[in-house]
Amino acid sequence: MLAVLVGLKGSGKTTLMKKVKKLRPDIKHIVAGDYFAEYYKKKGLKRDEGDKNVESSEHFRIHKEVFKKLREEADKHDNVIVDTHCFLTKKEGFYPGLPWFALKELEPDTLIALEFRPEDILQRRKKDEKELGRKRSAASSIEGVKLEYEIQRNFLCAAAGMVGCTVKLLRRMEPESYDFEHLDKNSEELLELFD
Repeated sequence: MLAVLVGLKGSGKTTLMKKVKKLRPDIKHIVAGDYFAEYYKKKGLKRDEGDKNVESSEHFRIHKEVFKKLREEADKHDNVIVDTHCFLTKKEGFYPGLPWFALKELEPDTLIALEFRPEDILQRRKKDEKELGRKRSAASSIEGVKLEYEIQRNFLCAAAGMVGCTVKLLRRMEPESYDFEHLDKNSEELLELFD
């Protein structure tokens, strides 16, 4: 089983995958951003700087190389979750994170998207900037996050249609009744796909 996990910047993909790995250590977690970061580092850029500042034409070339490497790594495991983004915000506009060549390379069984209240996303982005010094190349307003969700859904459905796989939305718009309730529910739903 090969799943692709997407979410807006600040959606907690890394936190979710830490919990998933504790529950199911046999599932290989591959972070596409780590592969992109290697290329950006050669240009003296941090990950988020590279997402924003590398022109789309060059990013396209890098993107092809990264997804070939992701496939090589995925082939070594039975159950894989590739953690990536459905799109990047670039000066030229929204760039697809899962274009046809990437989908063809991976051939995912399912695409999984995390969705939360826009207020929660903004709060996480502010926390990342304050605590980690990580300024994301992403919206900084409620309306901006809502637009990002619209773009993510559009790209995600187009991607699923191109490759012929399912889309699973892990959507949590309700406030949590206890700490990490959303994390618990999302990890449970995600792991049901691997039963």
